[in-house]
Amino acid sequence: MRRHLVKRWLQSTSCDRNYSIWSNLPILWGAGTNLHRTPYNARNHEYYSEDAILTAYQAAAYIAAGKEYGCIIAPKHFAFNDTEINRTGIATFMTEQKARENELRGTQASVEDAQTLGMMTTFNRIGCTAGNAHYGLLMNILRKEWGFQGLMSEDFIQDANYSVLKEAVHCGVTMTCNTGDSNMEAVTAKWNYWTTEAVSKDASMMQDLKNVMMWQNYALANSNAMDGLNETSQIKDVRTWYDNALTATSAVLALLTLAAAAMYIRDAKRRKNS
Repeated sequence: MRRHLVKRWLQSTSCDRNYSIWSNLPILWGAGTNLHRTPYNARNHEYYSEDAILTAYQAAAYIAAGKEYGCIIAPKHFAFNDTEINRTGIATFMTEQKARENELRGTQASVEDAQTLGMMTTFNRIGCTAGNAHYGLLMNILRKEWGFQGLMSEDFIQDANYSVLKEAVHCGVTMTCNTGDSNMEAVTAKWNYWTTEAVSKDASMMQDLKNVMMWQNYALANSNAMDGLNETSQIKDVRTWYDNALTATSAVLALLTLAAAAMYIRDAKRRKNS
């Protein structure tokens, strides 16, 4: 059944895969592997179903299809994104059994079966711990138990007080997404301990940074980001006959629309004067 699903998705997801190559954007942030826990969750249109097994099969098939073209399809939001409204910092509590039999099972196949090279963490807290800093989930389960070897981004949240950077790196997060600016000044302003001098004196942090950069570079090296591109490469825009035909059709229709509008206005004025 799983092979059949993969085959079907290989046929049905060519747009996403080809757009990835065409736009030179090797990462697609999805599939959505959270479950439909409540009909009021505004993100349900991004998630597959309320069933963990169905979600797992669909996500794994989608990711495997993307990998055929070197596209990193990164499941999100890992994990327990129960609500969209007021989700910033909301604390989600459950037993480990409930987590493993439901939400985590929806994502597990993406790693173990499809070998996804991307993952996105979540806004919410897991228990009382920020989702980007839960070592048990991100390291013990995702990387050590399931064998995830790819890049991992935080979900975007602007300057959240509960979001932490040092702990996120320790938990295998490779891409921070909290300040809105990708420069050291913005990061240091948010976390005053994050300077080149301070980090260079922290041996454990240096090792953590080495680990996450290895995972980040490994993922990109195994994606279409490296498909023959080097410092001498040039990207040329090539227009096909149907590109030109569509452009010409659009231009003709635009002129006809303007002409129709002008005739309507002229007729309205004529009627008014008469």
